[in-house]
Amino acid sequence: MASSRQNPGIARGQGLYRLLALDMDGTLLNPAKVITPAVHEAVRAYMHSGGQVTIASGRFPASVWLHAKAAKMNAPLIALNGAVILDDATGGLKTGTPLPLEHVRKLIRFADERGAYIQLYGYNKLYVCELNEMNARWPLANVVVSPDKELNEQNYAQQLGMIEVVAVGDLQRFVSDPLAAPPIYKATIIGPSPDYISEWMKQLEEVEVSPALQKSSGQVITQNVQVQNGQAQNDQAQSEQDPGGAHSLQAQSAQAFTLTRTGRHRFDVNAYGVSKRTALEALCRDLHISGSEVAAVGDYDNDTDMLSWAGLGVAMGNARPHIKQLAKVVTSSNGEDGVAQVIQKFLL
Repeated sequence: MASSRQNPGIARGQGLYRLLALDMDGTLLNPAKVITPAVHEAVRAYMHSGGQVTIASGRFPASVWLHAKAAKMNAPLIALNGAVILDDATGGLKTGTPLPLEHVRKLIRFADERGAYIQLYGYNKLYVCELNEMNARWPLANVVVSPDKELNEQNYAQQLGMIEVVAVGDLQRFVSDPLAAPPIYKATIIGPSPDYISEWMKQLEEVEVSPALQKSSGQVITQNVQVQNGQAQNDQAQSEQDPGGAHSLQAQSAQAFTLTRTGRHRFDVNAYGVSKRTALEALCRDLHISGSEVAAVGDYDNDTDMLSWAGLGVAMGNARPHIKQLAKVVTSSNGEDGVAQVIQKFLL
């Protein structure tokens, strides 16, 4: 195991860490987007010893659920950078924190004024202005890849049926009616260069919201969504004010968004106060697990909060230097079964 920055006082041994939270891209998945046999085996061994395993990802709920099913994980799952917690057995939505629609409208205006591309994430639906070569293939980047199957629409048709790209025309008009517009849990903005992305993120960090919007942005959606035959069936939904915890941060700040860089040319936008960490905190409250009993593994900017918070925060060997710096342990890369090494050394 690579351990260029490892705290010698880190606790290790069976039973000390009751929950393992894994990022997907660059962490759980190797460069070919596959969970390797070594990682599968280590995850199974940890669960057999009594541990619980979850995924904490920026991906669609269906993608997170499909990969968790493939690894037979045993804890509720986190998707869309923490905006959604879903049931590990059914793939249904347990809780979600969407962006207030007025904030979504601000984002769309912001992108339009700068000639940026923007897409909106519902629950397993990607809303775009019009289909293009990039967004039409977005669902294919979310399937559980089999090494013996070519990555094409024919081979993965059943999985692709669980994620839909919806061309809505005018995005601003699409979200203009609060009674008709669906919950939007995340937005992605894509630009022509890293410099543009850095500047746009800086500008959005300065966007403020009115007191009325601060109050409404604390809403959490609870919904029973059953995923059957590739289709999401919505049985019941309600909105309620979050009585406390992570989401109440939104009522204490004028900031509108949580911004996370997810590539050189792109960044994600969630409601302010939403992150993988806040979702993990909520999950741990339900499971009666303390933060000190959590091991979290990741490699990118949307993992920083959960790595800093967890009792054992682990950076992958392929992570950027600033991610490794804040982690307690640095493991091998995702091409070298780094997750398996963490489990074997610290969790078993």
